[in-house]
Amino acid sequence: MSYKFSCVQLYTEQSKHNPSTNTGSKDLTIDGVRSVGVSDSVGIIKGSVTSSVKSTENPLQKELMDLSELNCLLDELGPRFTDWSGRDPMPVDADLLPSLVSGYTTPFRLLPHSMRHCLTNKQMTYYRRLARIVPPHFALGRNRELQGLATAMVKLWEKSAIAKIAIKRGVENTRNERMAEEIKNLTGGTLLSRNKDYIVFYRGNDFLSPDITKALVEREKLAELNQDEEEQARSRASSLIVSKTIISKNPLVAGTLAESLAANSRWANQPSSKEMEEMKRDLALAKHNSLVKYLGKKLTQSQEKVKKAERALGKVQKYLLPKPLPTDLETITDEERHLFRKMGLSMKPFLCVGRRGVFDGTVENMHLHWKYRELVKIIVKGQSFPQVKQIAINLEAESGGLLISLDKTTKGYVIIVYRGKNYQRPNAIRPKNLLTRRQALARSIELQRREALNHHIWSLGERIELLKSQLDKMEDLKGTGNDELYTKLKDAYSFEDEIEDEGEEAYLETYEDADDSGDEEQNGLTDEAYLEQD
Repeated sequence: MSYKFSCVQLYTEQSKHNPSTNTGSKDLTIDGVRSVGVSDSVGIIKGSVTSSVKSTENPLQKELMDLSELNCLLDELGPRFTDWSGRDPMPVDADLLPSLVSGYTTPFRLLPHSMRHCLTNKQMTYYRRLARIVPPHFALGRNRELQGLATAMVKLWEKSAIAKIAIKRGVENTRNERMAEEIKNLTGGTLLSRNKDYIVFYRGNDFLSPDITKALVEREKLAELNQDEEEQARSRASSLIVSKTIISKNPLVAGTLAESLAANSRWANQPSSKEMEEMKRDLALAKHNSLVKYLGKKLTQSQEKVKKAERALGKVQKYLLPKPLPTDLETITDEERHLFRKMGLSMKPFLCVGRRGVFDGTVENMHLHWKYRELVKIIVKGQSFPQVKQIAINLEAESGGLLISLDKTTKGYVIIVYRGKNYQRPNAIRPKNLLTRRQALARSIELQRREALNHHIWSLGERIELLKSQLDKMEDLKGTGNDELYTKLKDAYSFEDEIEDEGEEAYLETYEDADDSGDEEQNGLTDEAYLEQD
């Protein structure tokens, strides 16, 4: 393989003329490469270090003032603090500045366009680092009446972005928090840092020098004067315009109620008392018919909702595969049943079955309970006796236990289930053929909705039949002129406002279960809870 570079060709020609120096040249080239690489790396490191130092020192050198200029500026601000023990220059004694300045106001501030009102995190860090090496400008020992200090700080901010205040040592009742709050209210600056020794303030992005402030205030006053002159010119011009409209002496009555009443009294045919009564009857019948139509519409809507609830219930019920009752149930004597019933009713730990009914968590808790006891006590609240009986049969079939008794107590219906003499704990104590906790809650909600809708449909049907019968009687008594007709119409409209309040979910509030929250907590008992109750 041959290279066409000129340097390579020159090297090959030299190696052919001086073959004895090949090995030495190799060593020299290797040493040369090593030396060049080390020197280059050192140079790069030195260059990066110097560049980083310059990049950090340049902005600091721009902000730091010359010592002589700083002394001259501090002399203009006020008397020095002669007891200063720190580095030069000596700060201004803020306690010797006037506490109150006549006519002092907070400096006028205006944020430039496309500028943030607050400092960014990088800017805040930069100014805090700058404040560490800047000597303090003021020495303060009092907490309030700092208008003289505020005036001096505003003057300092014309040439410096930050103002550093040293807190005098040995002065009693000094609170840097109160000092910082007072200075911020007087100057409007931004607090950068505050500790037991120093307080640092930034002048703010909206700070304006006195010359710019004066110019802006003058322009604002000039704009207000021009606006006042324009308003005066408009008022003078409007006074010169002569109004040519003719003002009528008589009051205007066209289109008013008085004109309508006067016209009706002169030209309209006033209905008689019989005609008025007939109109009232016709109006009442029309309202009655509209009410019947409205109730019929509500009835059809409720029937559609029932179908929707049944479809939703069917989606949940497809996950429920209940077990049939076992044919080979264990038998016990009457004495044993009586003894188990007495023991079960006197037990303190119990399970609670609420609106969810029997689901996989209920059977799981029964098996956890049977780990330490032969009996389990289950309390059912808010259910009728047929429903409780069905729950007891389901518990007996799903758990594999033996139903001892079903009693009614002050706390609700109590179900006692015996685990059996040959009880063996199954591998999976949570059955897969029952609904989960969430599915059981959804099933309970759909059942409640369907029951409420059926009750609502029944009440609407009864109401419609009653109104139709009343409407037929009214049609029969229409020509007789009986006064009983009008009283029946008044009674018929007593339910109209109630119908308007029945929305889609209003019927659910009637069937709300008050024991819902308590039932959910009781279904989650574990075997540790049973041990503690014993």
